[in-house]
Amino acid sequence: MKLIIVLLFAFIGMNAAFAQNPLDKVAKDAKTVSTDATKAATNSFDVSSISTEVVNSLTKNLRLTKDQKPAVTSLVNDLLNKKKDILPTAATNKKDYDAKMTSIRNLFPEKMKKLISADQMKLLTALIPKSNTTSNVLSKMLY
Repeated sequence: MKLIIVLLFAFIGMNAAFAQNPLDKVAKDAKTVSTDATKAATNSFDVSSISTEVVNSLTKNLRLTKDQKPAVTSLVNDLLNKKKDILPTAATNKKDYDAKMTSIRNLFPEKMKKLISADQMKLLTALIPKSNTTSNVLSKMLY
């Protein structure tokens, strides 16, 4: 009887050990897919082209002067590079990503206020989207 119980526990233990191996493989495969997707998203985030779109839009809508444009371009590039740096966390830690993007969204008007006039700031405030909107080029930078 004792032998049967010992063999039963040995059999259960071996099954548990073998069952864990496929689960480990699935977890590893899922992590690989997530990592690959994150790399693809980061690599497809083209700071230069998005910067050009954003600066062109701001130049047109705010009527930026030739003196303002380089400073605004520098700020936009800086914020886009910050976004690119945190993009990997969008897939792995959404809460952290959202917090960091909120910081970037708050930083943008604060920094712009130093570069543009009060009248231009009023126009900018109306341009900043309240949520991620595909029709608003600023969303590409702020969300």
